[in-house]
Amino acid sequence: MKNTIVLVCLLLLVVPLFGQQKDTHRLSVQDCIEMALENNIELKNSQLEIDKARATKNEARAEYFPTVSAQALAFDALNPLLSFGIEDIDNAQLRQILYTLYAEYGVNMDLDKEYSFVQNGVMLNAMVTEPIYAGGRIRNGNKLAKLGIEAAETQTKIKEDEVRLQTETLYWQIVSLQEKIATLDQLDRLLDTLDKDLTGAIEAGLAMPTDQYKLRVKQNESQLNRKKLTDGITLLKMAMGQYIGTDWQTMALADTLGLEAEPTVYYRQPNEAVSQRNESHLLDLSLRAESLKKKMTLGASLPSLMVGGSASYHTIFEHTKPNAMVFAVLQVPITDWHKTSFKLKKHDLDAEMAENTRRDLTEKMEMQTNQAWFNLEQSWLRITMAQTALSDAEANLKITQDYYNAGLVALSDVLEAQTMLKQSRDELTDSRVEYRINLVKYQQLTGD
Repeated sequence: MKNTIVLVCLLLLVVPLFGQQKDTHRLSVQDCIEMALENNIELKNSQLEIDKARATKNEARAEYFPTVSAQALAFDALNPLLSFGIEDIDNAQLRQILYTLYAEYGVNMDLDKEYSFVQNGVMLNAMVTEPIYAGGRIRNGNKLAKLGIEAAETQTKIKEDEVRLQTETLYWQIVSLQEKIATLDQLDRLLDTLDKDLTGAIEAGLAMPTDQYKLRVKQNESQLNRKKLTDGITLLKMAMGQYIGTDWQTMALADTLGLEAEPTVYYRQPNEAVSQRNESHLLDLSLRAESLKKKMTLGASLPSLMVGGSASYHTIFEHTKPNAMVFAVLQVPITDWHKTSFKLKKHDLDAEMAENTRRDLTEKMEMQTNQAWFNLEQSWLRITMAQTALSDAEANLKITQDYYNAGLVALSDVLEAQTMLKQSRDELTDSRVEYRINLVKYQQLTGD
């Protein structure tokens, strides 16, 4: 019975602990990129910009179709809108004759000296119009709206590249700190081994207690470095979790630093690379947009032709009939040419400015591509140098440890050799992470 009670108590304690544990999600760098592309707020807004551009295109396309309108009017005036009688005749002689006739015949015939019209009634009207020619403004407006969609889509692609770069940067920075913790683990194992050997040597009178102090300082330094690395990983994971839209506490990275390929396999000619960039496409779109804006301004000063038809019905007069008609409207601007000439001149200047901007930015993008290539080459050189330094540091530590075991060098020499080994491994880790980030930058600039 007692054993059963103890077992139940243990289960009650253990089950909540399991309930508090969170499932760990192992994410590759590609998984993180896909999550970032799906959840990034700025990308969502970029997609909304595309939707807005498409709505503008649909709005412009509607100009091709007929315009239909309908009107209805009902009124009841305090006084008639139209009135006419004998008093309204300006000719006095005629007015006197009419008065005489009215006195002799009008009263007997029940006629009024004054008649009024349009005091109340209902008016209905429906109209349809179709533009035949508007100086090319409708056609060019649709082309301009289509360019707006292309520009919004290109802007989204540029933003996607930024999100990919930021995601990979965060990812490999976390991997870098994890690799440095692994290096600290190896260093701590070496320090623990030295601690055990040093304790025995001090007890045997073969080493000084000051060596124990030096070793403790090194162990404390390692502990502090571990704390800094752990805190750095936490902050980077929090940033990554917010960026890709996931819980950073359940996030684990699946990819590690593997072997890198030489940068020569990625090289492309700068001018060829620049021509394929989304930024270059945006510059081309700006030039095309300026040309279309000029055509629309010119179209506003050209004749326009519109045809249409209407049907109407009213009850204003006593005898009313439905009516219908067709019409054509030709509008020819007469006095706008002088003003339009200055507008066209402004468009020419805007187009020239856009061309200058494109040429300037193209040259800068070529320099940017060259700079990215140089950075990639430097990162590769840094890797090769770090690998050589690491091999030398490993050999130096082994020799120093052998000399220390033989009593030929002091403990400080071993600790210094271990520090050199840690620095070499950290340098190799940093150089490999730098290479990966620079490679992403270069591939984005070259369109790979």
